[in-house]
Amino acid sequence: MNNATFHDLARSRRSTRIFKDAPVSPEIIRRIVAAATEAPTACNRQLWHCVAVTDSETKIRMSRLSHAEQSYLYDAPVLLAVFYDCSLENRNPCKTPFITAGMALYAMLMAAEEEGVGAIYLGGIRNPSGIARALNAPPFLTNVGVICLGHKADNPPCPPRRPVDEILSHEQCDLKRPHFHADIRPHLWDLRQLADFREKLIWYKGVHIDGLTLHADPDARFSDKYRYMTGRIGTLCAECKKPVVLDVLSLNGALALQMINTCGDDIGTLYTYELTPGTLEYMNAYFQTLIRRPENLKELTNQNPDILRIPLPDNRADVITCYERLEHFQDPAPLLREMYRVLKPGGKALVVVSNRLYPHIYRYKRMRNHEYALGRNWNRGPERKYEPREIETGFRTAGFRIGSMTGLQPVERKVISVLENICRKFRLHNQADSLSGINGQKFTVRGISRYFSSSLAYELSKS
Repeated sequence: MNNATFHDLARSRRSTRIFKDAPVSPEIIRRIVAAATEAPTACNRQLWHCVAVTDSETKIRMSRLSHAEQSYLYDAPVLLAVFYDCSLENRNPCKTPFITAGMALYAMLMAAEEEGVGAIYLGGIRNPSGIARALNAPPFLTNVGVICLGHKADNPPCPPRRPVDEILSHEQCDLKRPHFHADIRPHLWDLRQLADFREKLIWYKGVHIDGLTLHADPDARFSDKYRYMTGRIGTLCAECKKPVVLDVLSLNGALALQMINTCGDDIGTLYTYELTPGTLEYMNAYFQTLIRRPENLKELTNQNPDILRIPLPDNRADVITCYERLEHFQDPAPLLREMYRVLKPGGKALVVVSNRLYPHIYRYKRMRNHEYALGRNWNRGPERKYEPREIETGFRTAGFRIGSMTGLQPVERKVISVLENICRKFRLHNQADSLSGINGQKFTVRGISRYFSSSLAYELSKS
């Protein structure tokens, strides 16, 4: 234990996602749970209950029944499943059972920090009742999440925090507009809201865990799209000697990292452009865990929160990359004009957009039912998809000349995947394996079916 004040603990606490393979003593577990008993509780009912789990088979059962897709459930030496009896307050308009449970959860997280033990609250569990079933909890107890405990094997940086003046009002609430929307449609979002969303949500899973832990959001660097992008970028860079490359709206920098790893020595300067400093701060922290920062990597931040402007002079970049970022904007013209302005005459741009003509079944169902919640985009923000003719008109209006268009992940792959699953269902494994092999060879198309591919990769030039 240490003598840190509450504010010291609050500032130093981080969610731990990588744990040492070492047990946590029962005494420490008891002291952490004791902190929950000191937390405020509605009507002094004190209806919490915690189950400490260390058995690996039980952890597997919890993960399977709850549909959790995060390896913290396996890796953490101790899981604290937290329950609360909501039966007496299930009609309370202020949701006091969950407020009470939340205060107990925070008390335990702070107690773990005081004990020098790493912890993370796991609330993104798809089926909390599965936790209850795995632990044989009675029906009157509701699972409110799991705390993963273990000795720290990482030291993540602190994400940007909102300033107090932004969240504190006096006498009357002066917050007149939401920080961001729960709606996927981009026309509702302004640039400030998009920038704020990207800066905050990018930190949701921490840094330096890609390739080390199983997470619901996989490492994009290993996707077929990134492999295609990396190959094409390398080819475009080879056409110039020490080219100046600009990656537009880099987010976590995964594509820039691929460029550094594959052709970094051949690039003169690699610019990463983002809307806020906090997003670039994440990217830097992410890079530090994987590579030594190259000297030719430079960062650019949008200066005016209401106007898109890339802080580069005209005709500066030889190659521009933009990977499914135009989708954030109802009108992509301002960003396309900026990309055209900074591209050198004769320069090339590789732009990938999501195709509206691809059969996104889940999206069609939601649009038909007028369900516009972020849904699968909860950590990516607003998104629209473009028809080929529509985005090509946008490119030409901005001044670009379209050199080629390649379809990525054609609709045939979806059909073959369905047939493969049917074959496996009827135990026709030889046929299923053959279909799987065919599917692996059909990621890019240049024929008519490219217009029905999941994504469209355009190579543009500035004449």
